Amino acid sequence: MVGMDRPLPFVLLSTPSGLPRSEVTFPQLAKDHGYRTALLGKWHLGLNCAWAGDHCHHPSKFGFDYFYGLPLSNGPDCDPDAKETVGQFVAREMYRRLRLVEISTSIFVIILALKYFKYIQWKTVVLLSVLIWTLAAFPLIIQIGGVRLNCVMMRDDDVIEMPFNISTITPRMTLEAIRFLEESKTGNKPFLLEVSYWNVHTALLPYKEFRGKSRHGLYGDSVEEMDWSIGVVMATLQRLGLTDNTFVYFTSDNGGHIETGEHGGSNGIYKGGKGQGGSEGGIRMPTLVQWPRKIKPGTVVSEATSQMDIFPTVADILQAPLPLDRVIDGRNILPLLGGAKQPSPHDFLFHYCGEYLHAVRYRPRDGNVTWKAHFVSYKWDPGTTGCYALRICRCAGQEVTRNDPPLLYDVTNDPVEDRPISTNSDPRYPVVIDAIQRAVEDHVGSLTKVEKQLRMSNFIPRPWLQECCNFPFCDCQENVDLSSLQIGG
Repeated sequence: MVGMDRPLPFVLLSTPSGLPRSEVTFPQLAKDHGYRTALLGKWHLGLNCAWAGDHCHHPSKFGFDYFYGLPLSNGPDCDPDAKETVGQFVAREMYRRLRLVEISTSIFVIILALKYFKYIQWKTVVLLSVLIWTLAAFPLIIQIGGVRLNCVMMRDDDVIEMPFNISTITPRMTLEAIRFLEESKTGNKPFLLEVSYWNVHTALLPYKEFRGKSRHGLYGDSVEEMDWSIGVVMATLQRLGLTDNTFVYFTSDNGGHIETGEHGGSNGIYKGGKGQGGSEGGIRMPTLVQWPRKIKPGTVVSEATSQMDIFPTVADILQAPLPLDRVIDGRNILPLLGGAKQPSPHDFLFHYCGEYLHAVRYRPRDGNVTWKAHFVSYKWDPGTTGCYALRICRCAGQEVTRNDPPLLYDVTNDPVEDRPISTNSDPRYPVVIDAIQRAVEDHVGSLTKVEKQLRMSNFIPRPWLQECCNFPFCDCQENVDLSSLQIGG
């Protein structure tokens, strides 16, 4: 349906992709050490494998005691005013590339031929025909009703709203966070709470109290809404006397999606954006951390870290041993956060676009310079650092340029990557590139082949995986009283 040269997400609730059960997560570590754990918000790591309700990829299978949120994402399908939804895109691509009608017709003819030659019975003909034409029609159903099929809200294993009212989601998450923290305090039990906001993400429909509040349209309004919610959560920690002994980590998963215009945000001076695994605008995210017991206020860390570091850092806080049966790419960053004047714990960070290695960041132990080598560059639209015609840059194929020799930048002193190090006249180039090339060889040699969760066949929707409440209408709403919240205050 879509080529593997594109950054691929999990886009339909009725597909079997998801986080493999063999993975060990930091909430699982916390749960094993007696913590109450909860996930509020976006999961987007799969749900079902064989049938609707098996929940093989559900958050509860990965260490979360409680889940309140969205098993997919807040995409264009959830915007009633969207000009094109994910469902429409998927349906169009499936019909265009897989030619489902022609394939289904051919299979139907084969079934009739088998009946004619008496290899199968009429009952089998009917059952197989229903199955084949259901598969062929399902993309059309998605195109027509994507908002109903993909915009699903869950509490634990139950679908509680379908389609959800997106404008109320952030206040409802905030209310759930307050309740969870109050219950943890009352029960005098340690907790791990992940609040996974889907602000800011299309669709942009903030609560009514935030509409028009910013100077940057719906995007800015959504940022204001998230800022308010974070403030309420932090104030709740303070009110309950939990601030001093609570480790708080706030960051984003990627840069702004610049191809969507004003609704995609801005990446400032950095080039590129969401989906571009090697571009600073796609991967360089600010992070805020608070833990008064261990981290001095005003501490600034300029060394590169990674969200992979959350796992070993949480393990250190829990005093839990790391798994020994796998390579752990993350590093414990508590020493850095505590103010230790030392280099990044990562000598190298490998930046991927999909399954393709695009760039490598190198922080030598000596000196104070961080280097970045680009093995692949994007063919941006002229005058931009985005791929507007494609909506998001491809990772391979004709839309990228393979750099031989690699482009090398000093991203400490040239963060906008405007001044590549000369391959001929700068003596640092061969030294740095040689170190990076050897690191890449070691890295590639350490990789283990695993099943691709986002392979082409996993983008074909399976009707039997579709979650639904109030069958066959797939329509239900949760009644929530938000009057206890001072929304917007």
